[in-house]
Order: sequence, then C-alpha cells, then structure tokens
Amino acid sequence: MQSNTEPQAAEPAATPAKGPGSRGRYPKGVMRRQQILDRTIEVFAQLGLEGTSLRAIGEAIGVSHAALRRYFETREELFLEILREKDRQALLDARESGRPSTDFAGHLDSYASGAPGLMSLRHSMVARAMEPGNEHSRTFFIERYRQLRADALEILRLAQGAGLVRDDISLESASALLIAAMDGLSTQWLLDPEVDLHAGMELYEQLLKPVGATAN
Repeated sequence: MQSNTEPQAAEPAATPAKGPGSRGRYPKGVMRRQQILDRTIEVFAQLGLEGTSLRAIGEAIGVSHAALRRYFETREELFLEILREKDRQALLDARESGRPSTDFAGHLDSYASGAPGLMSLRHSMVARAMEPGNEHSRTFFIERYRQLRADALEILRLAQGAGLVRDDISLESASALLIAAMDGLSTQWLLDPEVDLHAGMELYEQLLKPVGATAN
C-alpha cells in the first residue's frame, strides 16, 4: 500500500521535460547544477584533488551522494564541466569587456580568471590527463589547447596587422609559446604568489615587437 506522502529527498533531474508547459522543476534543476559547479571549486580549494570526492562535495552543499550523481556520474565529469563552464564565462567576459584584441596581459586575466582553486583544478586535471587510463581528460585538454592556440593565433595576427608584432617569426610557434607562458606563470604564481604574472606577459609583448619599435 502506497503512502499518500512522497519522500522529499529527490533532486530534480538535470534534463528538462519536453513540450510546451513543461517548465515545472527544470529551473530549479539548472540552479542546483550551477550551485554544484560553483561550490565544487571552493571545496577543491580547501581539500585538494584527492580530498574532493563526490561525497565530500555533496556534504558541503547539502546534497546527497545519490542526488549529486544524477547531475554528474563521476568526479572527472564534474571537474571537466567546471572547466568548460569557466572557459565559456571567460570568453563572454572578454567579448563584453571591450579589451583590445592585442592586449596580451589583459587576455591573461581572462585565462587565469577566478579563484586560485580554479587555477589549481585546471593544472591538477592536466597532470591527470597525462596519466594512463584518463583518455576522457586527455581528449578534453588536447581539444582545449588546440582552441587556445587558435585563439592566440588570431590575436597575434591582428596584432601583427596593427604593426605590434614582428613579421619575421612563426605566429603558430608564438601562439604555442603564449599558452606555455600563461600556463607556466600561473603555475609559478600558485606556488609563490610573489611571482608577477603581468610582468611576464608584458615582457612577452616586448619580445614580439618589431625591431626598433618603442616600448610603451
């Protein structure tokens, strides 16, 4: 015999119901999913990679382990979705900021935006992607770095067209070096906050200037 009172534990499914009048609990599911993405970074900053399990995240935000897995089956899936979401936000912020496309130091702000926990998560997942058996993460970062290099190449081409970048170098190599500089500087800054990220990027800009160009 069924009880007339349904248990309250169920979280709304992340997938919306289809059809015209299907708004129902979908907005709540979207909000809960976003809350999970946002709070996970805080938990990661406190507990690190090894301590940030799905169960620990669920406890931190008041969601049962079973309910959390309705949104993300594995910790890897959750972590990668956080990185996707933050990349999307950084891209939108860059487009809306009105920042000149040739502002390398400014683009570093977008790339390294967010709390140190986010930057640490990014680097931790890159390290895991290089370990055997983590093909999902490896594929994610291969595609991510390809896109970052393509974005950097576009910035450098625009800068070269504006006379800000020398024309006797490979822009493809320079774009890969730009991403390497961003990664390396952000890693050093995480270890030692006294490292000046912006000074490093400003030097990169100076090294790319045409011979005889006046430093700003």
